[in-house]
Order: sequence, then C-alpha cells, then structure tokens
Amino acid sequence: MKGMSDWVMTGARRLEAYVRWSSYATVTIPTTTLLGSTRWSEWSSGADLALPAAATFLSLLLSAGNIVIVNRSIDTVVGRVRPLRPALVAGWAAVLAAVVATALMLPSPAMTLTVATTAGAVAASFAPALDMRRALLLNGAVVAAAALLTLASDPGPLLVGSAVASAALWVCWLSAWTLWVLRELQAAVEDRAALALANERLRIARDLHDVFGRTLATIAVKSALASELVDRGRAVPAGRELGEIRRITEEAGTEVRRVVRGELRTTWEGEVAGARSLLESAGIACAVTGDPVPEEYAEALGRVVREGVTNLLRHSRATRVSLTTEVGRGRVRLAITNDGVGPGAPGAVQGTGLHSMSERIGALGGSVTARRDGDRFLLDAVIPLPEEDPA
Repeated sequence: MKGMSDWVMTGARRLEAYVRWSSYATVTIPTTTLLGSTRWSEWSSGADLALPAAATFLSLLLSAGNIVIVNRSIDTVVGRVRPLRPALVAGWAAVLAAVVATALMLPSPAMTLTVATTAGAVAASFAPALDMRRALLLNGAVVAAAALLTLASDPGPLLVGSAVASAALWVCWLSAWTLWVLRELQAAVEDRAALALANERLRIARDLHDVFGRTLATIAVKSALASELVDRGRAVPAGRELGEIRRITEEAGTEVRRVVRGELRTTWEGEVAGARSLLESAGIACAVTGDPVPEEYAEALGRVVREGVTNLLRHSRATRVSLTTEVGRGRVRLAITNDGVGPGAPGAVQGTGLHSMSERIGALGGSVTARRDGDRFLLDAVIPLPEEDPA
C-alpha cells in the first residue's frame, strides 16, 4: 500500500497535467469563438475569403502564444520559473492587436464576442501566476474594457463575451490555486517525513549517549577496582570484577540493539537501582529519599539520574550522594547532591549531557540547574505539574 507521501506526489503530478491541459483548452477560446462567429457560406469568392482566413490564422497564432504564456505561468506555481523572451512577448502583443483589428473588420455582429473573449483568454494566460488580489484587478480591467466598448457597439455580445472572459480567467486561476495547495501539502508531507527522521536520529543519539555514558563510567570504576585488587594480590575478587566488566559490555551490546529498534525504555526504579549499584561499586554511599515520582515524569527524571551519576563519577571526588524527590506545590523536583566539592575539585561541567538533560526537561516545561551549594554540589531538576481543574 502506498504511503501518504507517495499518494500526494502522484496526485500532484496528475493534477499538474490536468491543470496544464485544461488551461491550454481555455486560452484557445478566441479561435473557437472566431470560427463559430464566421459565416463561411456568405463568402463567395477567394478575395472575400482573405479577411476571415487571415483572422483565423492570426487567432491560431494568438492561441499558440496564449498556451506558451499560460504554460510559463503554471511553471511559477510549481517552482520552475522561466523568463519570457522580449521578442516573444512583443510578437504575441502584435498578434493580439492584429486579431482584434481583423475581427472588428469582419461584417458579423458576433465579432464583438470574439474581441471580448480574446481579451479574456489573454488575461487567463497570466492568471495562474497572480495572487487573488491581482487576479481580481485583472478581471475588473477586462470587465471595464468590455463596458466601454458597449458604448460603441451592441452590448449583448460584449456582455456575453465579458462573462466568458471572466469565467476563463477564474477557471485558470482556481485550477492553478488547487495545484499550489496540493504542492504545499506535498511539501508539508516531505517536511514531516524529514522531521520524523531527524527526531529518530536525535533519539538514537541521545539514547546511545545515555547507554554508553553510564556503561563506560561503570567499566572505568570496575577496571580501577580490579587493578587495585590485582596489585594487592587478591586474584579472586579481581576476577569477579573482570567478569562483571565482561557482563556489562555484553549487556551494552544488547542495549544498543534495543536503542536502534526503539525498544529501550527508561524507568524510574531501574535508573535508581542502577545508580545505587554503580555508586556503591565505586565505594560511594547512596541515599534515596522522597516522594514517588509520577509515571508520566519517570522517564525524563530517570535520565537525569543516569546522566547526573555518570558525570559525578567522571568529575567529582564524592564519598556520599543523595537522591531526593519532592512532589507537591505545583511541581516535581529531583535533587542530586554530593560531597565532592573541595579544594581543586571541578565545578559544574557544561557538556552535552547537561544540555541534553535541559532539553528533555525543558520539553516538559521544566528546568535543570547545576551549582555549588556550600560544601556540596547540587543538580536540580524541576518540572511543573499541570494545574488542577477546580471543577
């Protein structure tokens, strides 16, 4: 089954072909009305046929010029702007003047209808390239010209001709406008697909950053511990730590595959348990206190825990860490504090991790701050709760 994008693209191509051919037919009205208005049976000699034959030939030339102009006008709708050659425009204008002059010379009362429809066809040729305001002004100019001609000619054919001219103009304009709307829809579908692809890439990048950030921090801690155990001659505990490192790397490979498939889900309980285990393996005491985190905020705050603990292991000398949650007073708050601030200890690290956390919490209307708080370091994430309906 075709997707929405394929359907829109196919529909746009088909509609463009329809708009072009229907517009070509519309702007050939002068030839149609001229042939319909000429009474060929009344012309008995070859000399008498010269004038209507010339009018017909000129009308065909004008129709061909109209087709070229309307084709270029539709090109502007689909984004393929091609400038007209001055010689072509000058020749087309000369043919237009010759058609009008020749038609008025023919002894047929219906020739005023041909003149009016000729003006309408010329106006319709430009209509696809105009916005509605300019199309209205052009239509008004055609009607005004027909009204002036009624002062010197039979008003009946001119009124009919001006109505036909207006109809031709708006047929071309509305057809082109419909094509423009469909192409805008096509562009919107393509933009949505590109945005979805970009969001998916961003999700994978963020998830991989989270997975490998904590995994590498864990491996670094356990490698240091295993090395220290080997130096002390404690081969058995060191072997256990090396086995843990192997298990962690295997789990990381599994998590990467889950990230790519979109199956990895962050839970509050899992992140807190992982953080506690990682900190304790590094010899850092971890205390978790506070209120249960609402389910809709668990994933976002869980990722803050993961990134905060990873940064803590990389950049601090902490021996004690506390994770405190607070739900109330119109907000959900997570505070991660550690005692790793001391002489020579690094401050807040403004890396991609903190930026990523800020984006995720910011998407929920919240904020993330990292700062020194006396002899402690504080990572604070706050998400506002929606206002309760008083009813």
